[in-house]
Amino acid sequence: MRTKYGEYSVEQIQSAKKSLQKSIFFLLLYVDPSTKSEYPEIDVDAAFQNIQNKLSGLNNILFQPPEIVSVMSYLERAWQLYNSNDFSFKLYRKLILDAGSEVMKIGGDGK
Repeated sequence: MRTKYGEYSVEQIQSAKKSLQKSIFFLLLYVDPSTKSEYPEIDVDAAFQNIQNKLSGLNNILFQPPEIVSVMSYLERAWQLYNSNDFSFKLYRKLILDAGSEVMKIGGDGK
């Protein structure tokens, strides 16, 4: 894949997408009422910010693929919901899963 800084192999891009997807899915564990006690040291807001920063950089490197807008939008809404008085884990979970699913579409190969 052609990028701002040269070529990356399909394997490199796939590995980066899987790593990003894993980071996104960990946002579920950090907030899930049944697992969040296992992660008392995690700052959820910082985790969201870290992922959004990574996506912003990836967006620039990969010449603004449209799929990143969807990923960032789902994450932004999940982050807003997390910090809301009307928090719904069910909706939060759906948004996180949708964001993770969209990650694998980056680059147009759908893998």
